[in-house]
Amino acid sequence: MQMQQMRAGRAPQVPVPPANAAPLKVSREMQQQLRQVRHSAFERHQENAQWTKELLEGSNRQNESVRTASDLAASQEELQKRIEDKEKSTDELEQQLVQQEQAQQAAQRSAKGGGDAATLKECEEKLEVERKLLPNKQRKMEIVRL
Repeated sequence: MQMQQMRAGRAPQVPVPPANAAPLKVSREMQQQLRQVRHSAFERHQENAQWTKELLEGSNRQNESVRTASDLAASQEELQKRIEDKEKSTDELEQQLVQQEQAQQAAQRSAKGGGDAATLKECEEKLEVERKLLPNKQRKMEIVRL
């Protein structure tokens, strides 16, 4: 048997735009997707940097992480105080929201009332004009047999 040599053809080439071609136009959706990918890559980079920093400073952190019972009690009191402060601020914001809604409803009522008054005035003016025209018009009298 003889071995035959075969020549391999050229590799398929992808068409490449000429160097002087216009820049590639990317849709808004594609731009948004690229932005999201870039942002997530940036976030991963930040997380990795933070993780590396924590690893390098790990020995110092371990010493700080040991806390006494009194420290924990103090931190619980601080957390409880923060929770109460947040609840108070939430209540205040809810009251402000209710006041704003009431003010908005009052403004809508007054605007509607103003619009109704303007419409009423227009109707009264039309009625007056029609009343003035009535005496001038000739009335047709029809005899109706019963």
